Amino acid sequence: MLRYKASAYAVLAMYDIAKEQRGASNPPGVRAADIAKRYRLPKAYTAKILSQLANSGLLHSDRGPRGGYRLNRPADKVTMHDIFEGVGGIATDKMEAPSLTTIPPAVDSTLRRARTDTISALKTLFKKTSLMDILGKAAASR
Repeated sequence: MLRYKASAYAVLAMYDIAKEQRGASNPPGVRAADIAKRYRLPKAYTAKILSQLANSGLLHSDRGPRGGYRLNRPADKVTMHDIFEGVGGIATDKMEAPSLTTIPPAVDSTLRRARTDTISALKTLFKKTSLMDILGKAAASR
């Protein structure tokens, strides 16, 4: 339903970048290798996720020895929905009901309605949760 690994890496990377940029007027970029090292993630996969987030417009990428990734907009304007969409979104096709000819119409319609309602509820929740919310929860747990 949700590309869990890609989504988790994306949220972690966005969190890390937002944390590094917090309060800075001209923040330096955060390198993919630094994020990978800090959280013991595979470097190539971390770089791929960051590239996807940059291609989606959530991050700005600077090349070179002083390069790295920066948020393209404030953390309170980036939602979990934005992040998930940046790495492939919620895979709604994984929730498709099987095509069974023997399934009664009432069961079929109930399953399809539950699927639709679940996807809608998830998207609503993800749209309400910003990167700033995650930063706030992290600060409160220290």
